[in-house]
Amino acid sequence: MADRIGLVSARRIGWWAWLPLALYVLLRGLDATALKWLQLQGAAQTLNGVNPISFCNVFFVAQLIVGLATLAPGRKHLARRLDSLAGSDRLLLALHGGLGFFLGPVATFLALDALSVISQTLLFALVLPLSAVLAHWLLHESLPRAFWPSLALVLTGLLLPQAAVAMAGGPTDQLGGVAWALVGVGAFAGSAITGRLVAARRWPLAVSVGLPSTLAALVFALIALLLYGPQHFFLLRLWWVVGVIGVYGLCLSLVRELALRAAYRQFPVATVSLWGSLTIVVAALSATWLLGEPLAWPTALGLVLVLAGVGLDGAARLSRNQADDPDHSLHPNPSDQSNPIAQLAQSDQTAGRYTP
Repeated sequence: MADRIGLVSARRIGWWAWLPLALYVLLRGLDATALKWLQLQGAAQTLNGVNPISFCNVFFVAQLIVGLATLAPGRKHLARRLDSLAGSDRLLLALHGGLGFFLGPVATFLALDALSVISQTLLFALVLPLSAVLAHWLLHESLPRAFWPSLALVLTGLLLPQAAVAMAGGPTDQLGGVAWALVGVGAFAGSAITGRLVAARRWPLAVSVGLPSTLAALVFALIALLLYGPQHFFLLRLWWVVGVIGVYGLCLSLVRELALRAAYRQFPVATVSLWGSLTIVVAALSATWLLGEPLAWPTALGLVLVLAGVGLDGAARLSRNQADDPDHSLHPNPSDQSNPIAQLAQSDQTAGRYTP
């Protein structure tokens, strides 16, 4: 039986409740490694000089899978929901989709084209402090209590590997890749703000996720037509191309979203964010084991510092939530559609495709 206002008691959470959260951490951590692997496979098997694995067909398939899966349950009421949106709400939804479902993924893909998975993972840790700064500036939210120590740890972890390589006379990260990574950081941090505003409006999943994801898929299809021509889609007839992209779209996009939703049914946002920081570890280890990327001691130390910074921020948020709820009994239950806290948790996954 649910507690007051539809919230679930933490005392009733069993070990099995951690499985969706663990699955989310695993799949989210493998995302960059899988994308890099797709790029390497496409580069090794070019067709008429063209890499069959482009960001266009990867995200066309992945976003279409997520979009259709989340549109289907609410398709009957979608038109009525859209008619009820004011002009400013439609602009907000378009901005949210453009940042989190289009620009962020494109920047991630192009950054990985020039950077290692580990370097990209380190840079994308900046999403968390930047989103806090934007929330403070635009939404007038107070900065997290551990913001400055967390930021110092993250920046130190970012700069340490580059400084060590430069001192040893080795090559540093390509500026083009770093630039695209920073574009992605800005896009995902911005989508965290628009996602917060979307959550406050309590729109159903078909509107907040399904529609922008499907529209983003169509935009990727249009870009593919403009850049490569219709023959680029013919590559999807090749079983290995559509197979690897389909597996990526199903497992690392759709299943990850479902796992995140299931985790929010059991744990508060702060807990998911704290444990979600382990995706950094999964990304680094998977890149080392599966792609053979070197993990020198400066990089390993940098990862530890970044993880400490992200974890410190998450622990501070969790501590603040527990102070507001001293008996630790309140957890959002997204199955209760009348509960605003449940709506926030349900929509939090749209606050940017990058988590922690």
